[in-house]
Amino acid sequence: MDYKWIQSFVVAAKSCNFRVAAEELHLSQPSITVHIHQLEQFLNIKLFKREKNRVQLTKAGQLFLIEAKQIIHQWDKSIERFQLATKGIEEKLIIAMTPLMVETILPHVIYQFINENPAIEISILVEDSAKIEDLINNDQADIGISLLPTRYRHWHQELLVESPLELVIPLDACDDETGAYIDYEELFQTYTLFTHHHPTIWADLLHKLEEKYVVTKQVSISQSYVVKRLIKDGLGMSFLPRMIVRRERMEGRFNIVPFEEITLPSVPVYLFYKDSVEIPEGLLCLFQTREYL
Repeated sequence: MDYKWIQSFVVAAKSCNFRVAAEELHLSQPSITVHIHQLEQFLNIKLFKREKNRVQLTKAGQLFLIEAKQIIHQWDKSIERFQLATKGIEEKLIIAMTPLMVETILPHVIYQFINENPAIEISILVEDSAKIEDLINNDQADIGISLLPTRYRHWHQELLVESPLELVIPLDACDDETGAYIDYEELFQTYTLFTHHHPTIWADLLHKLEEKYVVTKQVSISQSYVVKRLIKDGLGMSFLPRMIVRRERMEGRFNIVPFEEITLPSVPVYLFYKDSVEIPEGLLCLFQTREYL
């Protein structure tokens, strides 16, 4: 069985159009037809059927498509491993992480690990938490670091950290070193409240805040790094996880004020990966120390 037969079949099955498949593979349409015919002869099954001038997969074709995709994936992985080996790289890992984690020092620590382990190639994908699980499931990433837990019970998962929320306000709102009384009611009426930069906590948090205060202005912003920039510019305030405001706190770029008016939730961060993925021991130890958070 020739790899080109499998490749032509998978591409043709995607559109059920041999002409489109030929264009995608930069082959002639007769070549695609020949490849499919040779594959059908080898398997002794009919993969496509023509109905009302349309080409469709047979039931056998639908079943074989699942296997064919796995063959293609394994072929690509084998070629990739061979190419990496010729460059002196023994292992490649792709880490998909939520944008929130980019705001911590975690990426810098990972790249330090890369420099200390040149035989391991690590790539970082930054993606919304809701999409990270799919990247792992589709083998587009090896490790997920997400604000949402995985739904797959057979995957390896651990809670990396639970970072408490803190009220972050512009520098001109008050001087946190004087210990002066903070009028929270005035803050919520004066400053825009940036919300919904976490996928799960904001609905309940906002409900509790609105029960206690008059929140005059709200703006929903999906990314925490944008919220931090707007707060630095004095344009509003928000509740942010402690782990992503460490640097700004040290540099005095905005004020972090105590807030005990309601019980604030913590932001959980999960690490997960398939049981079939082998993770370098040193990298796992790095994650488990949690010092970077």
